[in-house]
Amino acid sequence: MTEVAALLAAFLEATGREAAIWERREGSVTPSLLGASSEAFGQRTEAGATAWDVATWARSRALHAQLVTTGDSVGWLFVEPGHAADADRLLGRLLPVVRRLTRERDGATRELAERYEEINLLYAIGELLGSSTSVETIADTLLIELATTVGARRAVFLQTDRQLGALVPVATMGLGDRTYPPVPFDHPEHIAVRAFRSGSACTEDGLAAAAGDPILSGQGAPLLAVAITRPSTGVGITGTFAVPTRRGTEGGTIPLGVLVLGGRDHGAPFTAGDRKLAVAVGTQVGTAMHNASLVRAAVERQQMAREMKLANELQLKLLPNPRVVLPEARAAARVVAAEIVGGDFFLLARLDQARTGVLIGDVSGHGYQSALIMALALSAAGIHVQAAFDPSIALEAVQRSLRDELESTEMSISMCYAVIDTRAGELRYANAGHPHAFAMSADGTCTRLGAVAPPLGWCEGTIEESVMTWKPGNRLVFFTDGVVDARNAMGGRLTEEAVLATLARVPREATPDDILSRVFTRLETHVGQTPLRDDCTVVVVDRP
Repeated sequence: MTEVAALLAAFLEATGREAAIWERREGSVTPSLLGASSEAFGQRTEAGATAWDVATWARSRALHAQLVTTGDSVGWLFVEPGHAADADRLLGRLLPVVRRLTRERDGATRELAERYEEINLLYAIGELLGSSTSVETIADTLLIELATTVGARRAVFLQTDRQLGALVPVATMGLGDRTYPPVPFDHPEHIAVRAFRSGSACTEDGLAAAAGDPILSGQGAPLLAVAITRPSTGVGITGTFAVPTRRGTEGGTIPLGVLVLGGRDHGAPFTAGDRKLAVAVGTQVGTAMHNASLVRAAVERQQMAREMKLANELQLKLLPNPRVVLPEARAAARVVAAEIVGGDFFLLARLDQARTGVLIGDVSGHGYQSALIMALALSAAGIHVQAAFDPSIALEAVQRSLRDELESTEMSISMCYAVIDTRAGELRYANAGHPHAFAMSADGTCTRLGAVAPPLGWCEGTIEESVMTWKPGNRLVFFTDGVVDARNAMGGRLTEEAVLATLARVPREATPDDILSRVFTRLETHVGQTPLRDDCTVVVVDRP
């Protein structure tokens, strides 16, 4: 021991006398050096420690030998001769310190030997938990390992079920054909509920154990219940029960289940050591369960992100390519969803050599439900604009096709459909509640295509059609309310006036792509890093 060697080295420095202590531990044949004032003196006395007659050997070498008991061992102290009283007193004080050091060492060794099975259990459980992403799949093995270590013949592993409001068994041991029922959270006497609520361990025996768990305790055999817990940074709420934080810790623990053990041989009670071990296992299992739930959540989020990305790609593929109206017309369009998927859409149709159809729609709300209605509306519009060239007839047909879906979801769609007819020199349109549809002349003047009916889904009725003159150099510019309602960091709206001012500055030679780029540049400059609140769509079409 380094402490003993340091004491003997100090003794040498104070007295000028070398010293060494050899010991023979219980069950050992060969003595070992406990400490020496110098390495040379330790080697010099090794033969004496193994001699048949140690005292005679020491006298023959002019050394003093004294029998020393050190904890669980016996040994010899070898000291060079001398008769100074101070040195003898110092030596007398040194020996009790040596005995204390060896007792502490031997005590730690005994405790380690006694706890070997417990340490081995924790290691084995750690390996089990590390080899599986689901604690439930190894619950039987885990239960057997713990029960065997503490000497229990019956055990159950309970997990919380919030919907059922109970602790539900996921593994049992030693019950034979008996079924262990769920334990309600509000059970007044069950030991598992007490451990669950306290977030720690409970023990019972006798009549209290029989009432606390009649299945595992039987006629009053001792019980041990320990909560399976995970760390918490504050007070956790489990179902309708508040779980208190443990004293002396910043946070608390949140119980995820309970382990209950019973049926020890000869009715021996569970010890404090058993309880401490069970708490360590409960914490270890609870942490693994929590980590597994985090892993599952992360995997689900990744899967959801992949699915939403795919949904976005599919939704964009539903929208037509602006090149479909070439060569008679030129078009540019862009949809930016506030979430991954949205409810805005547009449709471009080359009806014949003289006529081009342009439609924009905005489903109320945004997100998944709006995206589903958007897909139905786009499909219906694609069919009806080809079947009926009159905009009003086409929108009424779309309205009939979507009646049931809009009623059941309580959603609506603002929709404007316009047909450019260059042979007749006119623009025919029907507007069902869409506020931002404009015909833009060559000099930059914008004329609103006013709504003649409420959004589809509000009510059923005739949708009137309007007609206006179409001249070479005119353009259609449609956009949704997500553009004008886009907010900046201060909460200010972009406004329709700002969009129209941007359009008014567009040069005559600008293409639809140029116009689209200018509008979205204005939008992006306004919002900066602020997330969009609604889907944004802009459609630009011109036809000489």
